[in-house]
Amino acid sequence: MSTSLEHVQNANALDNMDTLRQSVRNRIGIKEDVEEDGLIYQMLQASRDIKDLLVSSFGPRGQSKIIISPTDDVYLTSDGKTIIEQIDVLHPVVTSLKELAMSMDRVCGDGTKTAVILAASLIENAAKLMAIGLHPTTIIKGYQLALNKAYDILNYESIRISSERDLHSVIENASLGKGIEAHQARIIADIVLKTLSKIRDINGDAHIDLNDYVKVIKKIGTPSIESISGMVLDERPARSDMPYHLENASVLMINGNVKLESKIINSQRNLRIDDLADPMLILHGKERNLRSMSQKIIDSGANLVFCEGDVDESVEGSLAKHGILLFQKLKKRDMEMVSKATGASILSIRDDIMPHNLGFADEAKVEKRNNEHFLFLSVSDQLISTIMIWEPFSYGLEKIEEAVDDAVNNAAFILKNPLVLRGGGDVEFVLSQMLRQYSSTIEGKEQLAVVEYANALEEIPRTLARNVGLNEVDAITKMLNSYNKGIDCRIDFTREVVANNPPVYDSFSIKQMAVIAATEAVSNMLRIDKIVLKKS
Repeated sequence: MSTSLEHVQNANALDNMDTLRQSVRNRIGIKEDVEEDGLIYQMLQASRDIKDLLVSSFGPRGQSKIIISPTDDVYLTSDGKTIIEQIDVLHPVVTSLKELAMSMDRVCGDGTKTAVILAASLIENAAKLMAIGLHPTTIIKGYQLALNKAYDILNYESIRISSERDLHSVIENASLGKGIEAHQARIIADIVLKTLSKIRDINGDAHIDLNDYVKVIKKIGTPSIESISGMVLDERPARSDMPYHLENASVLMINGNVKLESKIINSQRNLRIDDLADPMLILHGKERNLRSMSQKIIDSGANLVFCEGDVDESVEGSLAKHGILLFQKLKKRDMEMVSKATGASILSIRDDIMPHNLGFADEAKVEKRNNEHFLFLSVSDQLISTIMIWEPFSYGLEKIEEAVDDAVNNAAFILKNPLVLRGGGDVEFVLSQMLRQYSSTIEGKEQLAVVEYANALEEIPRTLARNVGLNEVDAITKMLNSYNKGIDCRIDFTREVVANNPPVYDSFSIKQMAVIAATEAVSNMLRIDKIVLKKS
């Protein structure tokens, strides 16, 4: 009987494994080993699918996507990283493009769609060349020649920012890429520029990571975007009878819980209670330890306490009686930013609290807005600023947050490298034209790969033209006429091809990184000559 039961269980386990294996194979989209013509088709089809998914959401007039995850989570977004991250496909080409998108987002925080669309176009064009007999190594060599030349051209075309207006253009253009309205992009650019100016005034020319000094809070409410000097926390005090306004506050920061932890008693060393008084002794001991914790905080001289963990109610009551303002269960990033702003050390409740461990804040004020509590923390001569976003709908809130995030990331790169390139598809069009001219100087079949590299770059202005409602052939023709006359022009969100005056700029560093990362990713994919499925 037991043997029969084991046989049934083993059979069910094998069926489950077969089902899982088939599910994974379906997500990969490959049924058998792939090579030669089949490999070309797989690369072409996968790159086209990803490209078609992203191109319609590219640029200031790009469309949004509704993505429903396997767990029925619904995403309404035009953000390239989010779109490609949610694709539940394990095809090797799709996986490579996903990794490209993730690396761009991790390193730059922007330029994701530019890199992926360029990479997909390069794969598509390489597949055409392979179909007519070019070897992948020849295509890779041609692409590398084109990349080296493009690198030189980008450096030649780069412009050093010479005014606040140029910097404003870079930040505003980055915000517009998320599909928000022009007036919202201008407000975001004004706020980020104001924050940047403040950091420059305090910190001089020293290089800092802007993302470490800008906090973004998003809330549902009446539409508005505001910049606040100092730290803002969307937290409420631990108790309502604590002070809501402090001046010249001494700040104490505690890591972990301020309470007695419940421990599982070892079964071989259980407490033995022989008398009814013993539970009272345990209770008194607990109260004594909690009073000791409370007194330690009170004796430190701090009147503003931030705790990452939970705080016992009796400790809360003691602190409230002594006029101490307490916030608990804070996020780790908030703790780090408050520590950086106030100069307070993050300690454990078991550590000795010395005067030099305390921080200082000029003012701490709790306010209630839209039925939510916020702590406004002001410290003179500190770099941290907070951007508060209010939108009536969560979708609008996400778009504004993405726009602010891209604006801050672009500003951070400008701080490190104050070089820009002409935006609106201008620099990609110039690159494509110059690479076509360069291809005529190359002998051998690599010339064809350089031409296809130029065609892939031209896909960026073509996509921008389609998405703003222009006929792409007419738009490219107008750009070519302007290029031949020596006039810089761009695809404008007003649905026209216009002279780049007043100029629209993109970050040089992000654009350069997108071109390099896309080319390297495609070169690695072209080195694959066979996809082998492991036999079960």
